[in-house]
Amino acid sequence: MLTSGVNRVKIKLAVLALAPAVAALLLSPARAEVPIGLERIRASTVKVVNTVQRPNYDSPWRRHGVGRVVGSGVIIPGNRILTSAHTVSDSRFLKVEKEASDIPYPARVAYVAHDCDLALLEVLDEGFFDDTSYLPFSHELPELGDTVEAYGFPRGGRRISVTRGIVSRIDYSRYSHPGEDFHLIVQIDAALNPGNSGGPVLKDGRIIGIAFQAIPTAENIGYVIPMTVVGRFLADIADGVYDGYPELGLAHFNLLNPAQRARLGLRPERTGVIVSDVLQGFSAAGAIEPGDILLEIDGLPIRNDGTIVIGGHAYLLEEVVERKLVGEMVDFRIIREGREKTAAVKLKPLVETMARRNQYDRLPEYFVFAGLVFTPLSRDYLRTWDRWWDRAKKSLLYYFDYYYTDRLYLERPQVVVMTRVLPSPVNRYYIGLTDEIVTKVNGRSIADISDLVEAFENNESDYHVIEFDGDPPPVILPAAEAAREHGSILLRYGIARDRHIAPAVRPGETE
Repeated sequence: MLTSGVNRVKIKLAVLALAPAVAALLLSPARAEVPIGLERIRASTVKVVNTVQRPNYDSPWRRHGVGRVVGSGVIIPGNRILTSAHTVSDSRFLKVEKEASDIPYPARVAYVAHDCDLALLEVLDEGFFDDTSYLPFSHELPELGDTVEAYGFPRGGRRISVTRGIVSRIDYSRYSHPGEDFHLIVQIDAALNPGNSGGPVLKDGRIIGIAFQAIPTAENIGYVIPMTVVGRFLADIADGVYDGYPELGLAHFNLLNPAQRARLGLRPERTGVIVSDVLQGFSAAGAIEPGDILLEIDGLPIRNDGTIVIGGHAYLLEEVVERKLVGEMVDFRIIREGREKTAAVKLKPLVETMARRNQYDRLPEYFVFAGLVFTPLSRDYLRTWDRWWDRAKKSLLYYFDYYYTDRLYLERPQVVVMTRVLPSPVNRYYIGLTDEIVTKVNGRSIADISDLVEAFENNESDYHVIEFDGDPPPVILPAAEAAREHGSILLRYGIARDRHIAPAVRPGETE
C-alpha cells in the first residue's frame, strides 16, 4: 500500500515547472548531442508487448484467459522506458522491441502509478539500449493551437507511426485507467489509436506528454498526460517508492454571488471559496474546518469560482496539491469566524479502503464458506455488470457512490458483499440469494473481510447466522454440516483456495 515518505529525501516540484534536480535528471548530457530529428525520435520510441491475464471478479478464485496488449514507450535517461500503466498492467510476461531490430527483449515494471496511468520499465538486457537515444522533456505546457506530433506503434504495422495535429484543449478530465481520478490533460486532434498508448507526443522535438486515451466514438480526439503529471511521477519515485497522490479531503462552494460574499463579510476586493465539508483521515482534517473561507493557497489568490492563475493559465485550486508530494506542506490563507489567519496542511497519502479505483496487479479478496461467496465491494466487482452504473443493485451503488460523503468509510473500511450461493445441500434454502451487503456474522459487526473470516472461524454456536443490510432475512446454516461439506463444495466447483485476504488497512493508516 501507500507509504508516507516523511523520513525520505524527496525531489520536489516547483509550482510553475519541474524542479531543477528533476530537470537535470531529464536533461543529462549522455547522447544529448544527437540532433532532434526523425532518426533520433525513431531511436527513442519503442514497442511494448504485454502478455496479460486479468483477475475474474465474478469468480475471484479464477483468472480470465490470456490476452495480448500492444503499446508504445519512450526511452528516458538512465536506460529506462516511460509508458502508460494500462499497457503493462496485470502482466504475465512483458517484452519491448526496437523498430530497427527483430529481437524481443524481456522487460519488467520498475514503478507503476495506476492513479495517473504511468509506468517505468527496466529492460533485463542492457544491450537493448545499443544504438538508441532519448528525447528531452519540455518544461512548459503547450499553448492552444500548438502543433504536436504523436509517435508510436498503433495497430496495423510493425514500423513506427506519426500523426500530427494541434492542441485543442487543456483541461481536467477523468483518467479512464483508474476510473476515479481526475488530472490535467492535453487534448489534441492528432489521431491516437490502440497501440499509441505510452508513446511520446512532441512539440519541436521535445516531449510535452505521453499519449494515453482517446474517445472511440469521436473523430480525432486524443488525450495526452502532460509533463506536470509526468514530472510529478518521476519526482515521486526518486526515493525508490511511489507514494501516489495525496488528497486534501475537502469540498468547497464557489462565492460568485455578491450578496453571499457580503453576508459572509468578505470585502469586495477579496475572493475565495467557502469550505462545505472536511473528511476525517484526509490531509485537511484538523487544519481546515467547514465554514472556513479559503482566500489563498501557497500564496496564490483563489478566485470566486475556485480557480487560481499560474503562468497566465487558470487551474482548479487543487492543481497546487496535484503537483506536490506526500509529506510536503500546503499553506492556506483563510477567514474563520470573521478573523483572517493561516492554516498549514501536511499532505498525507490516500489510503483507499474500499477499492473505488480500478485495481490492477493484484488478486481480488474473497472468502468462500459452505458455498457462500463473499468479496469486498469494489469498482471492479461492479464492472461485472454491463453498464454497471445503471444495472448494478441499487444498494451496492449507494454504498459505492456515498462511501465518503455519508462517512461510511469510518465504520466500514470495506463493504462486504455476499455475491452468490454455490448450490449444495447445506445451503439449498438460499440458492438465488445474491449481492447482499453483510452487516453481521454470528453477532459480530463486519467492518472488512478479515472480520467476516474471524466471525466464521471463531463461532462456538451450533449455527452460523449471516445478517444483511435492509430487508433480506438472515442466512442460517448448521455449523457442523457446513464444516463437513465445505471441502467437498470447493472441490465440486474447482476452487483451489477458499480465500485470498490482504492485510487490513484502516483510514489514516499506511503499511
